[in-house]
Amino acid sequence: MEKIIEMENFIKNSDLWERMYDAVRVVDPVKKIPYMLKDNRLEENEDSCYSFWKQNTICANCISMRAFNEEETYVKIEFNGKKVYLVTAVPLLTDKGKMVAEFLQDVTDKGIIEGIDLDNAAEVYQKINRLNDMLVKDELTGVYNRRFIKERLDVEIFRAVTYAKPLAVIMADIDFFKKVNDTYGHMAGDEVLKKFARILQENVRGQEDWVARYGGEEFIICLPNTGKDGAFTTAERIRKEVAEAVVSYKEQEIRITASFGIAVLEGETLTGDDLIRKADENLYKAKNAGRNRVVCC
Repeated sequence: MEKIIEMENFIKNSDLWERMYDAVRVVDPVKKIPYMLKDNRLEENEDSCYSFWKQNTICANCISMRAFNEEETYVKIEFNGKKVYLVTAVPLLTDKGKMVAEFLQDVTDKGIIEGIDLDNAAEVYQKINRLNDMLVKDELTGVYNRRFIKERLDVEIFRAVTYAKPLAVIMADIDFFKKVNDTYGHMAGDEVLKKFARILQENVRGQEDWVARYGGEEFIICLPNTGKDGAFTTAERIRKEVAEAVVSYKEQEIRITASFGIAVLEGETLTGDDLIRKADENLYKAKNAGRNRVVCC
């Protein structure tokens, strides 16, 4: 299959797609809108693209966003409450711009996931979500990874702009982390990272907010529907909890502090990279001002 399918070729081969796959659709992965092909045109569907999977939330492992960004084909397994599907996402050039063609193949009885009981939908979702999480979760800390940031942040920006809601991004960084590694060793440093990530996760709201490891000892906290005051309150609460925390490692007690830079999207047009850059600039200011503090906007 081509890396990028031209709309003309997509339509021309529609009979082939129907014979090869159980379902085919076109999605805008940024807006989360699915389209149906009708009379050689794309017609918008009223549902969101992720509603097909019956989990009432955006897919954490969104391969369509990955295909859209990287112009490559990606594959994953999904479940809609009744059947298990192999999903292939291929970038597609249309008259509406770049989108993604999703080819769905029913593999329920193919033995791809061993020991599944389709009558226990919760268990099937759990197993498949665990498989998909492996691609977007940081192995050490359990929070999302940098790939997830790249795939999700622009979606959050689109939703914020569309619904005229604020969006806050916090960049958090452990102060003097190199000193922790040099003094106690890298294994101890890993325990510090895990503890820090747990504190971040415990201070955000359920499925609405999310935490991701940006790299090294830097983490991103994304707070939809949150303005400057709310973001500052959250960051300050985390800062205090980190300063009070103790990491125990081989009978040693390790204490750390952290610095935080905040960027807020509020009535502006910014990309994900723009927001991260602004948050990083404010983090740099927090470091220069003495560390263990929060700088906003």
